[in-house]
Amino acid sequence: MGKIIYGTLAPLIRLFTPRMETVWDVPYDGEPCIFVGNHDRANGPISVAVKFPLKDQCHIWIYANAMDRKLVPAYVRQDYWWDPQSRLAPLYDRTIPYLTALALPPILRSVPNVPVYHDMRAMTTLRESLRLLEGGKSLVIFPGIPDGYKSHSDTKTSEGYLYLLPMYHKKTGKVLKIWPMHLDRHTFHVKAPIVFDPDRPLKDQVPDLCRQVTEAIEEDE
Repeated sequence: MGKIIYGTLAPLIRLFTPRMETVWDVPYDGEPCIFVGNHDRANGPISVAVKFPLKDQCHIWIYANAMDRKLVPAYVRQDYWWDPQSRLAPLYDRTIPYLTALALPPILRSVPNVPVYHDMRAMTTLRESLRLLEGGKSLVIFPGIPDGYKSHSDTKTSEGYLYLLPMYHKKTGKVLKIWPMHLDRHTFHVKAPIVFDPDRPLKDQVPDLCRQVTEAIEEDE
């Protein structure tokens, strides 16, 4: 059923939404990697899933609670889907989370994905991601943390995916690259890759890596 949903929705979205151009600051080397993008609300994940030229070799990190019908209402409320100051906010609160719980999980599960857990199962996310990378697949991650309606934090992003960098190097001897990507309605602008130093502890590099990623995905010249 999952493949049927994705196979039906993807061409319809491509047909009825603007075409997107892909711009590479440097040529893509074809190696498994991590693409990291700005969320742009739902536009980022949807565009990558149906329009990104490398979509067939990518799996998207998706918050596991968004794929669990019982947990979707709480996920929708904490993700700022509507303006809490709106006069209709009480109505939205009583309707949108439950309607979303019916429609969203089967759609998200139909997309090639890695469920992202923020509890004791976090290692499951990393192990599955590492398995895909070793098999030649790439990952797409949206690390922005919502801090209000139509707003993501300018100073704080998710960092968990960075643990894949030393894990991948230990398993393969190769350095896993992060390709930051700025998305808007018409363009995938893929910036030059960011590379960590396998000879230094990851914890010493996390602040600088996060800064580089945040600057690259949020700014477009």
